[in-house]
Amino acid sequence: MKLKKRRFYYKKRNSKTLLFLIAGIIFILMMIYFISQLFSTENKVINLVDTFYQYEQQGDFSNSWELFHSLMKDKFNKNSYVQDRSHVFLEHFGVETFKFSVSEPEKIKNYQVDEERAIPQVAYLLNVTYFYESKYGYLEIHQPVIVLEEDEEWKIIWQY
Repeated sequence: MKLKKRRFYYKKRNSKTLLFLIAGIIFILMMIYFISQLFSTENKVINLVDTFYQYEQQGDFSNSWELFHSLMKDKFNKNSYVQDRSHVFLEHFGVETFKFSVSEPEKIKNYQVDEERAIPQVAYLLNVTYFYESKYGYLEIHQPVIVLEEDEEWKIIWQY
């Protein structure tokens, strides 16, 4: 009898060990998946655009300008950009801030900035919507945003 009890006990203990092993493997795989998603390129792109518009929302146009691609920096002098954005998007609308939403990124393969710079690269397109409760009523502005890699960093360029 004692032998049978030991066999039963052994089988029961073995099945619990197997169950814990399977649960552990599933947990580890889930952690790997979530960590990879956390550091994914798409997540970095969304965080960049979100940070840019949080700066804009706070009226910190100097820091948002720093997140521009060099082509945008060439297009807009920093001082002019800071003054224009504040004047047009806050003062003219009679607001101190705005709300915004950012779409999921759409990957664009072989994106070319323009014909002069015919170096195809991977880019991401996101659509940003500004929401203003202005002195002129409720306003929405939709703006396509391109995110490109420059010097191993993701940078923002507006679509023209």
